[in-house]
Amino acid sequence: MSNLDTLNIDSSMMTRHCLCIGATGAGKSNFLNLILKQQMMRGAGVLNIDGKFSNEALIQFLSLAKQHNRWHDARVINISSEKYSNSYNPLLRGDADEVASRVMQLIPESKGGEFFRSSAGKGIRALSSSITKIGLPFNFRDLKTAMVSNRALEYLFHITPESSEKVEMRNFMSEIRTLDPRSGQTIINDQKKGQAFNDLSAKLNDYTNKEMLNSYSPEIDLYTAIKENALIFVALPTLTKSESAINFAKLLLSDLRTVIGTLQNEQYKPSPTFLCLMDEFSSYATSSIDTVFEQARSTNICMFPLIQTMSSLSDQKRGLSEDFKQKIIGNAWNKFALKLKDAESCKEMSTLAGEKLQEQVSESFGEGLNFKGGAEDASMLRTGDRSRSYGKSVSYSREAIVPPEAFEQLEIGEGIYIGDNGVYKTKTPYLDFDVKDTEIDMPMFRTPHKEGLSLSEKFADNGMG
Repeated sequence: MSNLDTLNIDSSMMTRHCLCIGATGAGKSNFLNLILKQQMMRGAGVLNIDGKFSNEALIQFLSLAKQHNRWHDARVINISSEKYSNSYNPLLRGDADEVASRVMQLIPESKGGEFFRSSAGKGIRALSSSITKIGLPFNFRDLKTAMVSNRALEYLFHITPESSEKVEMRNFMSEIRTLDPRSGQTIINDQKKGQAFNDLSAKLNDYTNKEMLNSYSPEIDLYTAIKENALIFVALPTLTKSESAINFAKLLLSDLRTVIGTLQNEQYKPSPTFLCLMDEFSSYATSSIDTVFEQARSTNICMFPLIQTMSSLSDQKRGLSEDFKQKIIGNAWNKFALKLKDAESCKEMSTLAGEKLQEQVSESFGEGLNFKGGAEDASMLRTGDRSRSYGKSVSYSREAIVPPEAFEQLEIGEGIYIGDNGVYKTKTPYLDFDVKDTEIDMPMFRTPHKEGLSLSEKFADNGMG
């Protein structure tokens, strides 16, 4: 392992993705800010997901953008404070399957069993098919209204053009209809509808009450942001609002997956390399995100997760697995390890750093003398034969390039880089922001008005008033 004055990673290697691991207090925040500074300096774009959000971190981000004349490129997604957030609608992009899959992520894997997940999936798939066929922008409020209002659901079915999507919607409607014994007409059975949508409508409450997430013409569109090299700061209050923050991050990454797929089909590559920094990655990662790493490479987008322990990538309580962990590790050719504290992570990083062949040489020398009795007096000895010997043996053994204990012995700010071109010890310089702002100076933008589905306005008396 060598020491480096400067570590340079070519853009072509950045698209092979990166992984940073470090214990709490190891200097991940300073390391991350240094990466952000370099992205801003070279005019590149970034999606920075801050998993331990604080106002100070947002002020630093915006101040850094100002220092490099990039404040006009900055955008903020902050679900804990609409005052300090631009608008963003994660439902605007994607086909029916992608939108349905995105919304279904709000239901935990263990919730309700396979039958209820299947029922909810069928219901949301029918809704998303109908809505995407209609072709108007929609939001969380529209989805919630369709789930709770029978009139809105009937209206949605009525305005869906004749198509396979309408057939799917018709089949779903037939499953939740029942015969009204009083009128003799078929009506929507609320109990069947409730079973179909499980508790999805309740899960949407976290998003329907936020104006910033329900715009038909939002200030932030990930597709446009990547093409324009925008600087997006995503505030995730995982410590104070854990469940809603984690669910929102899943929606965001699902939207990102759709956008990357679109760019891949268009054969568009942002230049310089667009960077996706994902702090506290394990807390909101989903098993399907590993395919994004494979797709992003061809679109010149670098995925850069930051974690605290290796075991967090295979946490079954979060729906992850050992296979998922190995895919993330395998796709990240550039690995940065800061100071580690748990033995398992130290051992795994040592294994990833590899081994070196150690040569051991052993030499031996010998000399022998033979004595004979004297010719006249046997008690007298005289030298007989003299002999010399020399032996050499070479053996080889393997030893770790970086022993596990070396990761624990790192100082704050020190790190070990493991890459295709070798293993090097690094030190991250401390970044002095020289922040003059004491309050958040938000970049706000006007966007053109767009007509949307507007179910929540048309049927405001059915649970959305």
